[in-house]
Amino acid sequence: MKEGQLTKRLQAWWQGYYFEAEPEPEPEVEAPKVSEDLDSGTLGRDSAAWSDPRVQVTEKVWGTGYMSPGGDVQVQDLIKPLGLDSSMMIVDIGAGLGGTTRALHGETGAWVSGFEVSPLLSDAAMELSRIAGLTRKATVETFETENLPLRENGYNAVFSKEALFTMDNKEAVFQSIYNCLRVDGQLLITDYLATKPEATGGTIDEWVEQEPIRPNLWSLEQTRSFIADLGFEVRITEDITPALRGQILRGLGAFTSELDPKVKKPRGWNPAILAEVEMWANRVKVLESGDVAAFRIYGRKFDPSLK
Repeated sequence: MKEGQLTKRLQAWWQGYYFEAEPEPEPEVEAPKVSEDLDSGTLGRDSAAWSDPRVQVTEKVWGTGYMSPGGDVQVQDLIKPLGLDSSMMIVDIGAGLGGTTRALHGETGAWVSGFEVSPLLSDAAMELSRIAGLTRKATVETFETENLPLRENGYNAVFSKEALFTMDNKEAVFQSIYNCLRVDGQLLITDYLATKPEATGGTIDEWVEQEPIRPNLWSLEQTRSFIADLGFEVRITEDITPALRGQILRGLGAFTSELDPKVKKPRGWNPAILAEVEMWANRVKVLESGDVAAFRIYGRKFDPSLK
């Protein structure tokens, strides 16, 4: 795809509509390139994940170590009320490239164990932790949803940022989370959830088919009831959709505004950019439908003997 066509597709998304692919235009005189190529951001990194244009683009959009909006500032804002400190141990579920894992450590000084289902991403995340000098204090390892390797009663808090909606065996994941927390341990998650009891139907079904990893979507009530039955006192269920929508639009707006058709992009970036932008456009669309919302859920593990 030519640079001009890419720009047109992105502008079309930004204006809120899609269009069918057009016939290839007549050859044009190529615009002069500037002397520099666009930096992929992977210089000095050895992990295999950095050769994937989609990973390169995603990190370029959302910042070093991140694959979704918010960055360090949002992580810091989310966990401040929890009162965590350097004597504690935290679990980060769905760590991705480890940005949240390292931000959790940076804000609290705690030892943070991140878990990610993709071996490629967890390897890249550990490389970034090594570069940051956090090989032991902000670790990321691969896990399988049916077998989350967490020490029972070993942690003070569990954190997860917009990751659980993609996971199969969600019941097993929540059970592992409950088991790993000490009494009075804290759970803080943000996630995409259906706003009605039935997590299916028109807009939701369309969105599910478009996601790169098929969501295992639960409703807010299903999630709240399940974790309460496990033994959590669920204290907060807050709709954070407006904030997330704003973060998505600002992040993509900043990224697309910096794209210059005269600057040569790394190999594979054009289709990767389209895929990234369209994924987030589809998420904005389903959020705006009202059938799915982003929620912040906070709970504490109460003493099992009091059940």
